[in-house]
Amino acid sequence: MAITSVDGALAGMRPLRMLSKAITTTPVAGRLHSTWDRAGVPGPGAFDSTLNGVILEAPIAGAIPFDNPVSGNTYLNRFFVSASTGNGIIMLADRLWHNGGFTITSTSAQNITSPTWPARDANGTTNGDGVFLGIEVSAQTGAGTPTITVSYTNSEGTSGRTGTNSDATTSTSPIGSFFRIGLQAGDRGVRSVQSVTLSATWTSGTINLVAYRPIAVVPIYGTDIPGAVDTLTGGLPRLFNNSVLWTLFQQSATGAFRLNGAVQVTQG
Repeated sequence: MAITSVDGALAGMRPLRMLSKAITTTPVAGRLHSTWDRAGVPGPGAFDSTLNGVILEAPIAGAIPFDNPVSGNTYLNRFFVSASTGNGIIMLADRLWHNGGFTITSTSAQNITSPTWPARDANGTTNGDGVFLGIEVSAQTGAGTPTITVSYTNSEGTSGRTGTNSDATTSTSPIGSFFRIGLQAGDRGVRSVQSVTLSATWTSGTINLVAYRPIAVVPIYGTDIPGAVDTLTGGLPRLFNNSVLWTLFQQSATGAFRLNGAVQVTQG
């Protein structure tokens, strides 16, 4: 049964899952930065090395621990976190799929046959409603600021859709840099991916494409001042079985940072 009241949310609360990540690279101000492969709690995750990529399901290294309910559903009850670098936003997201194997010096279309997403879109289906794409840097790039073009099928099943990076790429992008891919007008999400094309060489480095569903976004208003969402302010979003939870941070200043916080779910 679904949780439909605050009392139900209180009754189903599970233990806190802690988050502590030290980012020792130099993220660029105003850009999202992924904590996926960074050391801390949870420990670092790994990347795939094939263009078709792999489906991700908990339990898996790199993800905040997640336990499926014995019965009923799982919802985000509370997410709170602080950062050591002043203002910013922190996103909690479900990582559904990622790939690798790109030739970072190629300007030709690099074809992908992505598998069916796990049934963890906004509606708990494989259609991709509310599922977005981003390019994650797993080894620092070289010179160049290419435009990234992705050909995809939208959540309604329409193929041949095209999206480009909504975050401008940067030269010598550090590990963890995360460039979101915009959607074609009217689209609500991505069901599958067909290709990625770089407009220019990035010279060196390694990039990976990630399919993810945002769960919650917390504002940070000052150094080590925590932000939070809870059952009431967060809207009680549902987390589907085997969710792979991880964080992305956008800070107001360039430089290394530290995140500390916790995630708590409720089940029932």
